[in-house]
Amino acid sequence: MDLIQRAIELRWPVLLFELIFLIGGILLIVSGRKIRKQSKISSLLNMIIGLVIALVSIYTLYWTIMLGYNS
Repeated sequence: MDLIQRAIELRWPVLLFELIFLIGGILLIVSGRKIRKQSKISSLLNMIIGLVIALVSIYTLYWTIMLGYNS
């Protein structure tokens, strides 16, 4: 637990930046679900882009917490 807490304390600006991207990806997925009745192509595009952004953000958050900036 000490390792994770120390990693968050040292790397919080980068983690905050990556967390903003994760929230943006989730919002794209949610908005894609909401506009599904209006436009299927826009909905599908929003959900695909949101999913990619969310998955990449989760991966980079994990990578930053475990290995740090330069790895």
